[in-house]
Amino acid sequence: MAEEITKMDEAGARSGPPAVKDSSPDFEFAATEGEFRSLDPRVVKLWRVVGSISVGILLTVLLIIMLIAWFAVPTLALWIFAGWTGLAVLCGWLIYWRPPRLYRAWGYRIDDRVFETRSGLLFQVRRLLPLTRLQHVDLQRGPIERAFGLASLVLHTAGTHQSSITIPGLDAEEATRLRDHLVAIGGDDAV
Repeated sequence: MAEEITKMDEAGARSGPPAVKDSSPDFEFAATEGEFRSLDPRVVKLWRVVGSISVGILLTVLLIIMLIAWFAVPTLALWIFAGWTGLAVLCGWLIYWRPPRLYRAWGYRIDDRVFETRSGLLFQVRRLLPLTRLQHVDLQRGPIERAFGLASLVLHTAGTHQSSITIPGLDAEEATRLRDHLVAIGGDDAV
C-alpha cells in the first residue's frame, strides 16, 4: 500500500473518483452512483506521524515507570524490560500496518439529499446525514495537519448524541470547497 500511495503521489494522481472540477462557484461533489470519494493519500503519513508521537509519549512514560520499578525490585528488571520491548514492537507494527488500511476503509459521498460516510476496520460504520438537517460546518486544521496540507471537516446536526460527523484527511483546498458547497446546499430547517 505504501508503494501504491508513493506511486500515486509521484504521478500526481489520486485513487478513487475523479477530481473535483472547478468550473463554477457551485462545485460538483456528487459522486457517480455507488462510488465513494477517498481521503487524500497524505493522510497515511499524517496518521503515522501522529501515532508515532502518541506512542513515543506513552513508551517514555512507561520507561520511566519501568526504571522506578527496576530500582524497587531489581529481580523483575528483565521481565519488565521484555514487556516494554514487546509493547514497543507491537505499537511500531500497528503504526506501520493500520493507517493504510484505515485510508482504504474511509470514504464519503454526496448526492442531492444525503451526505454519507463509511469508516472502520473491525467495526465498519456507515453514517447518513440528510442535508436538510445540516446545521453548520467547521474546518479544523491542527499544526501537524497544516504541515501536511490537510484539514478535517466537521458536519454538525441537531441533537446531542453523535451530532457531528468528522471527515479527516482532506486536502485543505478541497475541504474548503466542500465546506462552501455544503453550506450553499445545506438545510433549510429553522432550528
